[in-house]
Amino acid sequence: MKKRMVSGLLFRMGCGLSGASLILCAACMERMDISTDYATPRLVITGCVTTDTAAHIIKINRTAPYFGSEQPETYSSADVQINGIRLHALGNGEYTTDRSFCGVSGETYTLDVRIDFDGDGVPEHYSASATMPPLHTLDSITLSSIQLATTRSPWMVMMHFQDLPGPNYFGAHLYINDVLYSNKISRYFLNYFGEYVAEGQYIRFPATNFVIRDEMRWENDEPFYVHPSDSLTLELNTLSEAYFEFIRTARQEINGGNPLFAGPPANVPTNLSGGAIGIFGAYTVSRKSLILPAEDRW
Repeated sequence: MKKRMVSGLLFRMGCGLSGASLILCAACMERMDISTDYATPRLVITGCVTTDTAAHIIKINRTAPYFGSEQPETYSSADVQINGIRLHALGNGEYTTDRSFCGVSGETYTLDVRIDFDGDGVPEHYSASATMPPLHTLDSITLSSIQLATTRSPWMVMMHFQDLPGPNYFGAHLYINDVLYSNKISRYFLNYFGEYVAEGQYIRFPATNFVIRDEMRWENDEPFYVHPSDSLTLELNTLSEAYFEFIRTARQEINGGNPLFAGPPANVPTNLSGGAIGIFGAYTVSRKSLILPAEDRW
């Protein structure tokens, strides 16, 4: 049974269908009615700790009816703690650490949430743990020209760093002039290096989601123009395995099966106990920037 949910950190996620009844056309022309309007609501908890020194946010809401028009209800009266440190309620279901909070590689962080979700006067307990992965430090980022049969050859963003013993789960964000370009889950770079793929090697790897053209696509397919001397910043993340799988399967859930008659995507996994859905993850952060060169192709 699908449910709509909202992530409170990296991405806003959702999906929808065009009607409550689906007619499957097969040899027998059998009608199948699927009801999703009255699924039991479930608590949704999303948040991460990172190696950035910053306020880290946990968001709490609940699932909304799949075809409903209302926004998910949020909860601002929970007791939320990370490793025994109570977070501050911001309202709208958001809870934050102090701005001095900073995750450390190798440390395990446990999220505890106590909230009276079922309204019986007794708070329920939900928890999850995440261990901060090793920090992969970017040495540099470069641009590699993609030769196409056009007058304007785009750039591919290349990342350079030393791989650490794995397996390792990578993600990456791209900022253009300090504006987050990868603000949708479909634009976030994901890649997994197995134990024997690049063990201990120096990595020169393309961030394949980030092809730089003079005119790129932005929100609602609006043009986003890139010019010489603009700044590009790549943020390399080493993700905890559970958070990697959460993002990967959430993206699959949104994009749907391929080819057309492939099986349905897997349900988005959770590492939360107590019957809640969502994710509590951990990831490291390393950033490098460059300035786009002034060349004829621009």
